[in-house]
Amino acid sequence: MKNFRTLFCIMLLSVSCTLFFSCTNDEGLLITNNGGTTNNNNGNNVGQQVGSQSSITLYQVTNGNISKIRDYRVTGENLNYQRDIAKHDEIWDLVTKIAPLDQLEKVSEFMIYNGRVAGSSGFVIKKSADLSKWQLGIAIDKAYEGGFNSGGELAYTILHEYGHILTLNHTQLDAAISERSCTTYYPDLGCSYEHSYINEMYDLYWKDIENEHRAAQNSHSEQMAFYVRHTDRFVTNFASTNPVEDIAEVFSVFVTASNKPTGSSIADRKILLMYDSTELVNFRNHTRQNVSLKGSSLSDFELPAPGSWRRANTFGNPVLSTCGH
Repeated sequence: MKNFRTLFCIMLLSVSCTLFFSCTNDEGLLITNNGGTTNNNNGNNVGQQVGSQSSITLYQVTNGNISKIRDYRVTGENLNYQRDIAKHDEIWDLVTKIAPLDQLEKVSEFMIYNGRVAGSSGFVIKKSADLSKWQLGIAIDKAYEGGFNSGGELAYTILHEYGHILTLNHTQLDAAISERSCTTYYPDLGCSYEHSYINEMYDLYWKDIENEHRAAQNSHSEQMAFYVRHTDRFVTNFASTNPVEDIAEVFSVFVTASNKPTGSSIADRKILLMYDSTELVNFRNHTRQNVSLKGSSLSDFELPAPGSWRRANTFGNPVLSTCGH
């Protein structure tokens, strides 16, 4: 079994939850939430409940549309964010411009939250044991930092989080197989199938540096030295955090880059792997066709230049045994 360990911790919020993440201050948060929710199909509140300090409003996603499940009990700036339904809808509209309908079906819930409080811009949570359903969270304050989707940062956040959904869902991992029984790459949530996106990338471009990567996790300087030694392997600094973040970053570049790479670096080869997948190419086409239709109704749809996002030149926390997230 091959496993690049991400942080494991248990937190008690309004429900018990198990979190798997790379301890960054931004994208790439992966949470496994075992708490249930009460659905409400008429779009009205089911009372107000106490969530985490960052939770604002939770929506159900059905056929690409959102309807409110609940407003969390909030005050101050979070109450203002909660009441600004137009911004919730604007954020979700951008999600639908980026993700095709068949991929929206993988998302069963949509969370609006405060990124300043949470220390992140976006996250994904598995909502079913088999990894077929996910919750997507977007930080409303980060989405409007400098203006809506300024510099394409929100579009990048959505792409990066979808990179996780596409590579960690039930078609890619078997959640029923334990790490002990897994003979392929094991990214905490389950055992990767032999021909899954992440296992193929791991076999080709991570297996030979696994021990070196593990030894470089003692400090930021060692992590930087590891990246410098292997710059040609990664589309961004952040991609060198681990294979889970790497493939999400590769996917983000795959979609935001106008053309196929023509170089021979390992980073380029990782991107080219994605062109072999009809599913991923269809996703890219959907996103980029909406960009090409940009007009008055799509004036907010901007993709960032590949690798230009704020997280690109940072690393995930190299100290995997603790987390100040």
